[in-house]
Amino acid sequence: MAYAQHELKQCIERAVGHANAYQRPIIASYSWNVEAQDVSALSFGTQERFYFTTPDRSMRAIGFGITQQLKTAGHDRFLRMQSKWSNVNRDHVGTDLFAFCGFSFSELKHTEYRWSSFGEASMTIPKYLYLEQDGHTTVTVFAFVEPQSNAEKILNQLAVEYAELHMPKSSQFVTRIRMTRDGNDAFEASFHQAAQLLKTSLKKIVLAREVVYELDQPVDLAGLVQELESSQPGSYIFFFQPTLGEAFLGATPERLILKTGLELKTAAVAGSAPRHELEQMDTSLGQSLLQDDKNRIEHAIVVDSIESTLQGLSTQIKKPEQPILLKNRHIQHLYTPITATLLPEVSLFQLIEKLHPTPALGGEPKEAAVAAIQAIETFERGWYGSPVGWMDGEENGEFIVAIRSGLFTDRSAVLYAGCGIVDGSRLQSELDETETKLSPMLQALAHLCTIEKDDVYVD
Repeated sequence: MAYAQHELKQCIERAVGHANAYQRPIIASYSWNVEAQDVSALSFGTQERFYFTTPDRSMRAIGFGITQQLKTAGHDRFLRMQSKWSNVNRDHVGTDLFAFCGFSFSELKHTEYRWSSFGEASMTIPKYLYLEQDGHTTVTVFAFVEPQSNAEKILNQLAVEYAELHMPKSSQFVTRIRMTRDGNDAFEASFHQAAQLLKTSLKKIVLAREVVYELDQPVDLAGLVQELESSQPGSYIFFFQPTLGEAFLGATPERLILKTGLELKTAAVAGSAPRHELEQMDTSLGQSLLQDDKNRIEHAIVVDSIESTLQGLSTQIKKPEQPILLKNRHIQHLYTPITATLLPEVSLFQLIEKLHPTPALGGEPKEAAVAAIQAIETFERGWYGSPVGWMDGEENGEFIVAIRSGLFTDRSAVLYAGCGIVDGSRLQSELDETETKLSPMLQALAHLCTIEKDDVYVD
């Protein structure tokens, strides 16, 4: 940071001038090139840490600290956040903005015990961002500058914190974890209620299962993210820790949106089958999935819904006629990539609002399915199954669907898995599917923790 201090100071001084002129806070930012960073950098840093990487690892964002955090709530939280972000973008000096973003699956009912650090909508500009794109890596320092601020004082504080960022942290002991709730009974009750709705008002509904573990001490979360990145090639890896006591992370195969200018990439991911270590058996399972009527119907509902949503937002939509297989380590899915050219007036937040949740995570019809989920599920989904990702000042960004995930506190881990229910779905098959979807997180945890299996109780 030493060689960049002069330019950073000039940037902060300009921001102070703007803050004094307009009598409101300004975000100052300055970037310079550095050597590439990998996921191991998460082992350093502050208590607030953020991470996002693409399946091919060509894009990687590592954030530390919080310069500014925007929050809002309500059914119109996407549009409210659009307004807040526009104001921040207006009041900004320096290199491009960047924020880690996330939304709840639906409006939260209870946050007394879980999800209190996340809320219904959050955008976080970190203090320090390592961003790898297009083969090169930059570090950006962000500063919150208020009227009458002292530029020298802000710069000195940033330098101290930047130095602390690179100091090794103490290692963790092995954590022992014990399942205290398997979620099977609650899922079964929801399944039977959903089956009745499928005979009347719904084509599809996606139910989730919540599995709760007790910890004897905090999990090494940085190590867990590293293990997921190593063990889940082909998946997005995400990690949001806005406070020391609560973190949400996972490895998901599903992109919701990638927006670059007017170009949009999205995908339908629905219908699944397990993998097999023997190539012949694995191929057979994949071919059976491609030909399975129940899974093809479930997948077609998602494709049709996305295409219908994009009709009014774009000038051109492209997709293949038939799905292909998307293979992850433990599971394979029916997959249809979809691209579109957007109308100029369409914003990233508008796209998220329209597309979330797709029938792959909510159901069809969308509003009725989400209302049914809220009525029959006995737990708070929070950010599970929700849009999570990043956004820059040019309204480019990428959001994934936060599945294969878990919420961690110092003394608990809550893992989530879901599956699509259509007419003809069978309870045991759906429970088996949730077990398969829990596997990536559980196997990653097994590399870092001792998992005890006694004293399990059901709901």
